[in-house]
Amino acid sequence: MNRRETVMAALLDIVNEVAGPVEHLDEDQLLVDQLGLESLHLARLVAVLEMELDADPFSDEMPITGVRTVGDLLEAYAPAVRPRLGAGEPS
Repeated sequence: MNRRETVMAALLDIVNEVAGPVEHLDEDQLLVDQLGLESLHLARLVAVLEMELDADPFSDEMPITGVRTVGDLLEAYAPAVRPRLGAGEPS
């Protein structure tokens, strides 16, 4: 599963719990207003994705308040999972 699929799967799991059965998410759907997510759901989503992708783009790169749509969320995780220079090198 690639990073995009991982983000979509984690989001879909939470949306299914909150809003009932949903089979497909569109990138322009609003996380709060259309999918019914609240701040606690978003925090849980970030925690799940941090464990699965070993990345948290909201720790210092961007505020989570800037993420309004499914597409915004996908974009936020796109650069966060790129290998960081020096990561994994012996010190």
